[in-house]
Formats: sequence, structure tokens, C-alpha cells
Amino acid sequence: MDREHSQVNSLLAEAANLIRREKEAAGNVEPTEGYKRRQVEELKLFATQHDLWININSLSLSYLSKGGENEVFTGHEDVVFKLNNFEYAGEDIENFFIRIEAHNLFFSNVTYQMIGFAYNSQHEFCAVLVQPYVRAKREATEEEIAEHMKALGFEMVYEDEYHNAEYEVFDAVPNNVLYGIDDRLYFIDTQIRLRPIEITLK
Repeated sequence: MDREHSQVNSLLAEAANLIRREKEAAGNVEPTEGYKRRQVEELKLFATQHDLWININSLSLSYLSKGGENEVFTGHEDVVFKLNNFEYAGEDIENFFIRIEAHNLFFSNVTYQMIGFAYNSQHEFCAVLVQPYVRAKREATEEEIAEHMKALGFEMVYEDEYHNAEYEVFDAVPNNVLYGIDDRLYFIDTQIRLRPIEITLK
């Protein structure tokens, strides 16, 4: 945590590039059994080489909640810490990096910062993310979410899913979007993926 944030961000951007270079070297084949496990091993080695391991127990944090992919903690510098176990990345960890980059692009008032790697309470390898703690009046309504996404250039496909030409944002439900005390919306935990490439046969 003492390392300058800009340096940390640079190193973790390189982690994303590492995964992409490994995929390119493998010929960008469809993930098979063991594919994600090899990516995890590459990231573990990267974390060791660049001193990016974080001891969560040493940070005096308070446990907040646990979901399908994150263990969430509070209590440090007005941010929340999320230990993300890559569960929602499927069989390819690049999906995780795509999601974080897209989230920060579209929802820049509540960006994720990656600060290192750790093990969660289940001893699963995780990326450590920090995100601003949002002071909220309430959860956003479905109507407010839809209006905001439309302003960003997205079209509603389902009640909780929105598409533009490149991305699909889903799980955009009220408990994942907060209405702040400043009357702004904060998308704290939606899912984002690239849209599949459509191939037209002639």
C-alpha cells in the first residue's frame, strides 16, 4: 500500500497485458480445461516478481459482505476493498480485465483501482480492487438506471441489461446502482462483457 498509486497502476496494467500476450502467443484459441489455471499461475508469478502480494489481515479492515465473486471490506481511506476471485470471468481471465476497463470508462465516478493480489477466506487467488465508498440516499430506481444508460448510448435489451455497439452491461439492478447524496447515480457492481462478433455468411 505504500507504493505510489501510479506505479501500482502501471504494474497492474502490465498484468492485463501479460494475459493478452499469453493469449496471442497461444493463437487466441478457445479456452479449454486448464486454460484459466495457467493464467492464474502467470499472475501469481507476476505478483511475486513485482511485490504485489497484499496481506489483507494487516490492513485493519472490517468485513462487509460476500457475493458470487467478491469479498468486500471497509474501513480504510474512505474506500471499499473487494477481493475478486475471477469467478465471473469464466474460463478466460481477460474477461475480468475487459470488465474493469469498461467499468472505469462508463462509470468514472466510482472507478475501480487494482492494487495487487491476495487470497480470500476460501484461499482463492484474487485481484484486490479498491473503489470509493458511496454515501447514498437510497438505491436507484429501474427508471433512473434506464435513463442514465440511455444517456451513455446504451439500449435496453432486458430490464437489467443494456447494449451498445461494443459492450453488454447487465445485472444493472437497483441494489447494484446507488443514488448518491449528491443526486448522482453510482454503478457499483454491474457486469460488463464484449458483445459477440456477428459473422454473416454469404
